[in-house]
Amino acid sequence: MRGLSFISRFWRREDASATVEFVIVFPLVLLVFIAAFETAMLLTRQVMLEKALDGAVRYLRLTAGVSATHEEIRNNICANTPVLPDCENSLLLDVRVIDETTYALPDYQLLCVDRAGTATPANVFSPGMNNQLMLIRACAAVDRILPISGLGLELTRDETGAIHLLAANIFVNEPQ
Repeated sequence: MRGLSFISRFWRREDASATVEFVIVFPLVLLVFIAAFETAMLLTRQVMLEKALDGAVRYLRLTAGVSATHEEIRNNICANTPVLPDCENSLLLDVRVIDETTYALPDYQLLCVDRAGTATPANVFSPGMNNQLMLIRACAAVDRILPISGLGLELTRDETGAIHLLAANIFVNEPQ
């Protein structure tokens, strides 16, 4: 009888009710904070990739007669995008001339680096000649910072779980 009265008194006490609410609400608040941080980092990487690509496009546009390689442009973009981890291995460029009769653009599904090693994208690196309409695309495969955040469930990813950051720009090579 004495044990039963102890349980009944314990059940009626309300001095730990704030702790129970905290234990229920805190993980939800923490998850929202983590998702917001993850989103901010992903958007920062995207904006920096686009800005660095714009700088590379300016270089390509103004130096049509100079031979620029995939590695030179990639290294230029990576130098201006410090928030992309392992940029030299995760960034892939595609530079091609746009056919001015059809203006057909290539498919975006096969652009990014395949970290699983199953296939290599058939990307082109053709700096073009004077007065040609050019398309440059950059794709970086980045991992999420915290996979538990739930962010990126509908974003483009590969088999390894990397999110694809895409940036593109169209320009005309300036005449000399």
